[in-house]
Amino acid sequence: EIFVEVPWARKLATEAEMPGQKLPIKRRRMIYVNAYNGDDYQNWCQGADDTEGDATDFSLWTMGGGDGHVPEGANRSTLFETAKIEETCFETLGKPEGSTAAVEYFRCGLKFALKSIAKAERSGERTFTYLYTAHPDKHMHALGVEHGEVKKVVKGIEEEVERFCRVLWERKVLLSGDYNFAGGGDQKPGTKRNDSDSLDAAVVVTADHGHVTVHEDDMIELPKDIVNLLEYACIGVHGKGRHGYLHCRSGLQSRLLRCWRADPELAENFLLLSIDEAVERGLFGPGRVRW
Repeated sequence: EIFVEVPWARKLATEAEMPGQKLPIKRRRMIYVNAYNGDDYQNWCQGADDTEGDATDFSLWTMGGGDGHVPEGANRSTLFETAKIEETCFETLGKPEGSTAAVEYFRCGLKFALKSIAKAERSGERTFTYLYTAHPDKHMHALGVEHGEVKKVVKGIEEEVERFCRVLWERKVLLSGDYNFAGGGDQKPGTKRNDSDSLDAAVVVTADHGHVTVHEDDMIELPKDIVNLLEYACIGVHGKGRHGYLHCRSGLQSRLLRCWRADPELAENFLLLSIDEAVERGLFGPGRVRW
């Protein structure tokens, strides 16, 4: 909800003269593909917007486009386009249909990305394409990292990314629309090509965090007398259990500390620090922290 600087996507989408460069930045078509475009998830994570009952598309929000309103059925403007892929049902996690669906929906997103990139290539446009999938993250949160269906998801996504790269880097194949192509001979993605018809494209595959399986025997539930002292607790399902943070009700900090120290399991396994103590220990990094 707070931008210290102009959003990077807006910078990419506008022409600007950069210091030390002779040529201006060319406009890039922004393509966003995920399972959350056009639903209320955007309102939940981004806060209030100016739409009248409609959710803010991720692309519009990032670009700062207009009032954020998306006309019904519209998914392409002069600068960006969006696509919504399906999401795997929670009830199917851990079952073959769940892992199969996760990979299939990811494949659909890649095909949309290829079609959009091909369309931009024909018109001489540069593009930035962002494709997000909640897997294997969603599977791992529910099942841990060793589960067989998690491995199927990881392997399936890896194979789809490889196929995506092979199509993307062969301009002729990309423009043909044959996106089941798995060719490229023995040449693997990432191999430098001498073909003058190769597409100039970079692919970055990244994740915002990893996972570690936590078994039920290693989980600790906060006692009720401590929970009653809190506004909320960002731990477990709602946050990071390994470095959770607690919001204590006003005026009850001393009582919370006493209850914490009186609980042997908490006192022996966890360190409870106030914000000031955390700053003093350098947990937010070196230097002065400004509030």
